[in-house]
Amino acid sequence: MTCLPDRPIVLCVEDEDDLRRDIADELIEAGYEVIEARDGGQALELMRTARPDLILCDISMPGLNGYEILKAVQASGPDHADIPFVFLSALGDPREIVQGKRLGADDYLVKPIDYDLLLATVQARLRQIARIRSAKPLKSAGIDAAALSAAFGLTPTEARVAKALTQGRPLAQIAIDFSVSRTTVAFHMRNIFYKTGTRRQAELVSLLLQVQIP
Repeated sequence: MTCLPDRPIVLCVEDEDDLRRDIADELIEAGYEVIEARDGGQALELMRTARPDLILCDISMPGLNGYEILKAVQASGPDHADIPFVFLSALGDPREIVQGKRLGADDYLVKPIDYDLLLATVQARLRQIARIRSAKPLKSAGIDAAALSAAFGLTPTEARVAKALTQGRPLAQIAIDFSVSRTTVAFHMRNIFYKTGTRRQAELVSLLLQVQIP
């Protein structure tokens, strides 16, 4: 069972037109739908109307750089927290890789792009997300809000939100089910991320699903 569309959407953010087109062509040939953005501003504008399944993003660009785009995506709300984010860069300095990882990037590809590696990375990250989403209904029955609260020091409300996440409920549905605003759910999510030491929703859910009832 997969929880991704037949043609996953990849957002490619790259200011070099020829390279961006080459990457898009490779992805399209491999069966993906591609949204192209030449800079960070255009990328964030596109994400207002389209939700990609994965983001490929250059680091060094005019205007917003890749790190700033990643921060903007993270700040745009927990609904985007499980989108894999892969950096593209000509920088081979390990410190750049470490910085990207610390900010929450899922992977890092160095230019010139090895397209076989790129396709393998995209496939692996999407497969990982699909496994996590598929596992939620199967494993969440054994998740207990009290156990989550004890494991991570969550408040009762935060624990209920965390449990709802493991059941695969989207944030908009959680807000409706709990009769609260999306802003309130986002507030609880920020606290849950902080208390669990996670940055992205996929990482959070994977951690929550490991908690067993005492």
